[in-house]
Amino acid sequence: MDAELGITHAAAGEADSQSLAVDSAIGHCEKLRRVLELEAWIREARGQPILAPVCEEWRAEHGRLLAELHLSH
Repeated sequence: MDAELGITHAAAGEADSQSLAVDSAIGHCEKLRRVLELEAWIREARGQPILAPVCEEWRAEHGRLLAELHLSH
């Protein structure tokens, strides 16, 4: 019976590890998606003075996300 519990516990630990890896990958992909979205918005906002204040916020978020992803600007 103890052997069965050991196998079950090991399988549960492996599943937890895989779940964390999947969650991490999903989070990474979401950040990348947001980076691309921000790049498109920043590109579209060029030359539109009315969007300048919000564009600065987008640039700041873009830079923060790139730093979190360990990517260069």
